[in-house]
This record gives sequence, C-alpha cells and structure tokens, in this order.
Amino acid sequence: MELALWTDPLAESNCYLLGEAGACAVIDPNDPKGPAERLEELGWTPELVLLTHEHCDHMAGVPALRARWPEVKVVAAAACSANLQNPRINMSAMMEVYLTFRGKPGVTYPPFACGAADITYTKPYETAWRGHRIRCVPLPGHTPGSAVLFWDENTLFSGDYLLPGEETVLRLPGGSKEDYEKFARPFLDALPRGLTIRPGHGAGYTL
Repeated sequence: MELALWTDPLAESNCYLLGEAGACAVIDPNDPKGPAERLEELGWTPELVLLTHEHCDHMAGVPALRARWPEVKVVAAAACSANLQNPRINMSAMMEVYLTFRGKPGVTYPPFACGAADITYTKPYETAWRGHRIRCVPLPGHTPGSAVLFWDENTLFSGDYLLPGEETVLRLPGGSKEDYEKFARPFLDALPRGLTIRPGHGAGYTL
C-alpha cells in the first residue's frame, strides 16, 4: 500500500490517500480541489471515502469526488452523515470568521451542505478493502459524529483527537465535554503504545 498526504493550506487539515493497485481509499477529503488533483496526478481511482467527523475542513472535498468518480462510497458515523447536511453544524457557515481568528483574514469560504454518507454506523463498524481491515469506532465528544479509524490495527486515523501537542477542542459546533469524558477519553487513554497515529492536523507519530 502507498500513502500520500494532502494538507489544506487554510485549516491545515490532513487528507490521507491510501493507494492499492491503482485504487484508493480517501480519509477526510478536506478541500474541493486538492485531493482530487492529487488523485489525478497519482492515477488512482477512489473507491472508498472514510470520514472522521463532520467539520468542513475534513469533508469539503466529498461533493467533488462524487462528481468526478460517481461510484465512490462514503462511510461515516450516522451523526456525522446527518450533520454534513447542515452548514451551521458542519462549520462552513462560520469558516470565514474561524479562519480570521486563526490569522487568515479575507478568505472567502461559501457555506455548503454535503449529501449523506452511503454507509453509516452507530456502533463500531468493520469492513475490508483491497485486503486491508478497516475498523471505525464512533467517539462523540469533539463532534457528535466523531470517529477514529483503525487501518490493519497498526495505524489509527484519529481525526481531531490525539493532535500532536494540542488538547482536544470541544468548543466548536457539536462539541461536548460530557460526551468526550464519557466516550472518547476513556477509549483514547486505553490505546496500546506503539500504535501509529495519523492525526487530522499535524505530523504523524507513534503513540
């Protein structure tokens, strides 16, 4: 398997492209142009899109991927799928203000709604793709639809959990300290050391 990374220059979020024999699984397509252009450069055809949560800086590229490759299937937690369709909850309606506070004023970011996922789950969900085992675990806290994604059990795509050098943000739309303490934190604290972490922002590392 080959791993490629595309980082959105605005929100500095990571989109991961996992290639296998010319096919690809995409995790968190964060921009309408960047991930699709990178796929074209690599000559990879996306078959599966996996989302860690519903904030726009992790899924804004879903409509473009669906338009270019109509057979692609999107997998997300049920709450994530529902919230993709709400510009306020998916943060696109406030992204210009958010980016201003992040030191990037003057950016135009039109609000948008994204179509529902093709496959949703409310409990841990497992699937196989091109010989790889994928396990999706819903972990509300950062958002109602947040999840972490295990790849072959040795790599964890953590979304906006386990960001290097940062605490989990709970004050953005959908954030819940109660859910984080009840569901996400105990699970994350119990993860085995030695696991490769691929976070939604920042560089990967070993837990």
